[in-house]
Parts: sequence; C-alpha cells; structure tokens
Amino acid sequence: MSLAAQILTELRDLSSGGGWIFWALIALAFGIAYALVTLWNSLRFPDATVLSANEWRQLLLHPGRSPETLGRLSASLSTTRDPDRFLQEIGQHLFAIPDRRFPFAFVMIGAAPLLGLLGTVSGMYKTFGGMATSSVNAPIDVISAGISEALITTETGLVIGVPTLIVCTLLKSRYDDLVLRFRRLESQLLQASTPPST
Repeated sequence: MSLAAQILTELRDLSSGGGWIFWALIALAFGIAYALVTLWNSLRFPDATVLSANEWRQLLLHPGRSPETLGRLSASLSTTRDPDRFLQEIGQHLFAIPDRRFPFAFVMIGAAPLLGLLGTVSGMYKTFGGMATSSVNAPIDVISAGISEALITTETGLVIGVPTLIVCTLLKSRYDDLVLRFRRLESQLLQASTPPST
C-alpha cells in the first residue's frame, strides 16, 4: 500500500471516529497554516517603501553592513518637512500587516484545543448515552464510539494547537525584534536629522 493510500485510510478512520468536530479541526488547521504563512511573508516586508524589502531586512538585521543604504534613507529623510511623520508612515508600511494578524492567529490557535475539548464533551455525552441504553448489544458499540470521538478530537486539537503555538510565538519574537530594531534606527535617523541647538 502506498503512503498516499495509507494516509487516506487513516484520515477516513479518524473522520469516522471523530465526527464533524474532527473536520472542523482540519478546517481550522488550514486556516492557521494560512495565517502563519502570511505572517512569515509579511515579515519579509512586501509593502516596503523608500527602500526595497531586501534592503530593509539588511538594514535592520545588519545595520553596520549597509552604510550606503542608510545614506540613501537619510537623504530621503532630509527632503521631507516632517521626518518623524515620514518614519512613522514607513513603519506602518513595514509592520501594519503583522500587527493586525498576530492577534487573529493567536485566537485561532487557542481555539484548536478548545474545539478538541468540545469533541471530548460530545464523545462523553455519547458514551454516557450508550451506558444508559437498556439494550444488551448496542451499549458497547455506542460507548466505544463515544470514547473514540473524545480521544480523537482531543488529540487532534492538541496536535494542531501546540506546534502552531510554538511557530507563532517564534514569528512574534522575530516581529518584536524587527520592530525594536526599526525604533532604534528611527531614533538614530531623527537625531541625525535634527540640527544642533545653539
């Protein structure tokens, strides 16, 4: 049996045991994956202005290696009437997307274990319903189906939630570092553009 056939067989077994909550978790997993990919992409500065995305990454991560890029940025800053506002607008272009999407990504990631918990409750409800049945043969099938649903959905929620939380936390750490580096650069540029007081 090929790997693809094994995966499809396993997915069919999990979906029949996990019920609709399993499929809701799978849909949530795709949503989380999309959010993480867009966050990673947004940290590569696709909406960069004044400098290219690559130049911004180089300037923020290795400021000492980019004196000519820094000079071009300083020259652009010297042509504006309000350098502070100019730098704020640049920061908005660089960081607006991740700033909006990180809270949403964390909410979706937090929803995965909670949705798994909903599957646990649903499975236990089926289990206790099977235990209350007066039939001789039916209860064991209903009880095992309920326990299967509870275990599958709980495990799926945790398998989705824990790794994606780690990845999102790493991306957030990278974002915070880039914002801090930009604030330092902003302060340095504003000090250089301010004429000394006499």
